[in-house]
Amino acid sequence: MNQSHTVYQVSELTNEMRRLMETSYPEIWIEGELSSLSAPASGHVYFSLKDERSQLRCAMFKGRASISRYKPKAGDLVRVRAKISVYGARGDLQCVVQHIEEAGEGLLQRRFEELKQELNRQGLFEQKYKKTIPAFPNHIGVITSPSGAAVQDVLTTLKRRCPGIPVTVYPAVVQGDSAAQSIIQGLRDAVQHKQADVLILTRGGGSLEDLWCFNHDELAKIIFDCPIPVVSGVGHEVDITIADLVADARAATPTAAAEMVTPDTRYLAGQLISVSFRLHNAQRRAIERLGQNVDMTAKQLVHPKESLIRKNERLRALSNRVKRAITNDIKWQSSAIDRTGRQLLSSHPLRLVKHKTNTLIQTSNRLKRAHQRGFEINHAKISALSGQLNMISPLATLERGFSIARDKNQDIIRSKTKVMLGDPITLQLADGAVDCKVLSTKNSPAINNIKTTESNTDVIE
Repeated sequence: MNQSHTVYQVSELTNEMRRLMETSYPEIWIEGELSSLSAPASGHVYFSLKDERSQLRCAMFKGRASISRYKPKAGDLVRVRAKISVYGARGDLQCVVQHIEEAGEGLLQRRFEELKQELNRQGLFEQKYKKTIPAFPNHIGVITSPSGAAVQDVLTTLKRRCPGIPVTVYPAVVQGDSAAQSIIQGLRDAVQHKQADVLILTRGGGSLEDLWCFNHDELAKIIFDCPIPVVSGVGHEVDITIADLVADARAATPTAAAEMVTPDTRYLAGQLISVSFRLHNAQRRAIERLGQNVDMTAKQLVHPKESLIRKNERLRALSNRVKRAITNDIKWQSSAIDRTGRQLLSSHPLRLVKHKTNTLIQTSNRLKRAHQRGFEINHAKISALSGQLNMISPLATLERGFSIARDKNQDIIRSKTKVMLGDPITLQLADGAVDCKVLSTKNSPAINNIKTTESNTDVIE
């Protein structure tokens, strides 16, 4: 037995292996297919990463697994950031995973959706910001790879549809890590040259990873801010990129993009022939109408001498009409003057004064007679009423020997109960009044024992 060989204990060797691996690979990225997934109640996650020839055991401990946005599923293509170590208890090589995410198409699709949502929130996809594609461009710019199939399709289509429009190709890398910046530079060159009034951004079809440079956020903002209308013709009809959504118009293919920005000269030529034919017919009909108008005008033309004769006859006829009108007007005016004269004579002031004087005399006489009749009627009425009034007058009663007794307040005494013995009273007679004093009262209706004297005398039985 050779004593010069170093002999390791198993634990010593596994510890040395762990130290070497952790020192050599402190943190690396690994991509592979996820298999043998296990998630026990402890919260740790155990799985394997494999490819066509090998597999590697991995462990993601509870703290990292609980904060991971991606939930591992067997069969997924994933990418992990991990530290390489050795599990000493079994001597197995394992990866201690710090972060896990989808890889390949799944990862790119998720990044695409996240960027799409962010740019949509910023308003880069809104239709109101889209610029109008010119119907008849004077110069077309194409931003693509000068060696790709897409540029040949575009140029062939442009030449076929409208060969007279100049085209400038701004070369750009359309795949790979540097592609986005190359496309951005192509757009900037086109804007700086100030030649093209429409731009085509294009490349042929490919996978999501091949077209990933068209999903760059900076490229999207450059397209949005570009003062020249941009038509995106990236990939095939099923391929949708961020550049398609931001561009002013999107075409399904590079060929469709070329057709979108150019008019079809053959169609235009047919339209031009049709318009020319209609214009020719319209001109011919217009000339015919003008010729007919000339013929009609020529027929209406009259020789100046004949025109003068006609106008002279017309003048004589008008002169005669004027003379007759003047004569008739003079006759009518004379008749009107005669009528007015007769009316003036009948309305002479002296005649009016005489007529009014007669009327006044007649009216005055009628008024005097009416006044006399009214006076007589009223005098008769007054006499009748006076007689009636005398018949019912208290004075007439007094003249027949009666009198009216009044107390000291000049109130009429209608009952003996209204006076007391010794009260002064006044007797109203037909020709005056007598002041008396009450000496006694009796029930007899005949007053035989009352004696009176002149004013201020007492009544004596």
